[in-house]
Amino acid sequence: MLFERNNAYTTDSLLAKADIQELITFERFSRDNSLWDSMRTCFADDAHINISWFSGSGEEFVESSKAMNRYAPHQIYNSQIWINNERAIAIMQATIQTRLSINDVQMQLNSDAKIIYCLTKIENTWYIHHMECVYEKDSLTPVFPSSMTLEQQDFKSYRSSYACLSYCLNYLGYEVNHDLQGIDRPDALNTFYQHLDHWLTYRSDSLK
Repeated sequence: MLFERNNAYTTDSLLAKADIQELITFERFSRDNSLWDSMRTCFADDAHINISWFSGSGEEFVESSKAMNRYAPHQIYNSQIWINNERAIAIMQATIQTRLSINDVQMQLNSDAKIIYCLTKIENTWYIHHMECVYEKDSLTPVFPSSMTLEQQDFKSYRSSYACLSYCLNYLGYEVNHDLQGIDRPDALNTFYQHLDHWLTYRSDSLK
C-alpha cells in the first residue's frame, strides 16, 4: 500500500487527508515558533520520536526541543499521505535550517530529509504515533563571504546523508545516533519502508 498511487478520494478520505496534512504542518510550525503547548497536542500519549539528536516519547521531545532553545526552521515542500482506516503514514519532504557560530564564523546548516509520520485516529482525531527522519544530504556554508575552512578529516567519521548535521550537533554538545535511516544505506531503508507498510496494513503493531 505504501508508495502506491492512492485510489480516487471520497469525501471522507479527502477530509481525513486534509486533517492529517494540517496536523503534520502544524506540528512543525509549532516547533519552529516555540509553541510548545500547541506542539504537545499533536502527539498521542504513547508517541515515539527517533531523530538525529533525540529518541524518546512525544512529551519528552517537546520538553527537549524547548530546552534546546535553538531556532531551526523547516522549509517544507511536498507531502504524500496514505490512509488505511485508523492508521496513516505521511511523508514530508523538508529542509532543516539553522545557523551556528563555528570558530567565530556564522555558518548556515541545511539538512534535506524526509520526515516520516505514522499517525493514528483516536476518538475521531488524528495524532502522531511515531516520527522518524530519512536523511538525504546536507551542507554547511558561511553566512557571509569568509575564508573559513573546515578539515575534510573532521567529517569522515560521519554518514554522508547527515554528515554536516552530525558535525554541528556534536559541536553543540549533542550525541548523534549514527544508525538512523538514510539514502546512503538503501538496503536498510527498504527494510524500514517494508516495516512501515506492514504497520499501515495492520500486519504489525510495532514501529520501534
